[in-house]
Amino acid sequence: MSPGNSRFSDAEVARVTLLLDDAVTQRRRASAARLSTYCGAAPNRPIKPTRTELAVLTALAHVYGSSLTDERFIPVIECIADCGAVEMVQRALWGEGLDDARISTLLLDACAALDILVGTWPKVFMAEAHTQLAGFRPRPPAPPDSGEDDERKYDDRPE
Repeated sequence: MSPGNSRFSDAEVARVTLLLDDAVTQRRRASAARLSTYCGAAPNRPIKPTRTELAVLTALAHVYGSSLTDERFIPVIECIADCGAVEMVQRALWGEGLDDARISTLLLDACAALDILVGTWPKVFMAEAHTQLAGFRPRPPAPPDSGEDDERKYDDRPE
């Protein structure tokens, strides 16, 4: 979403983005502490939100402003903290489960902003789809042989 289309000032968007960054960081820090205390394991994602996650948080702040700090958006923040912003966007736009429908409903007004992010970074948001589609893409022609005679290649007689 372009800054000119936002109902909120840049200062408000920045303030809300920082609050969301802090909320995600605190949830991940608590989760990491539980993991290391009870399982002796390290977290599978960084404690601080990544650049892509900050872009998602900023896009959401452009659309919802300070209402993102309301209780009704807690499932969105939890999903970002637990699964990452990329998965949250995928679930909001294309999810099929009950939790996905809940997130999708909460973020209905942000669909256009999320679509722009997906269009900007398709390899990030659609990596799984790219992997699946790779099996359907035409394969390049096989390189020519190393000079063996074609008949000899198909000859099944022992040498």
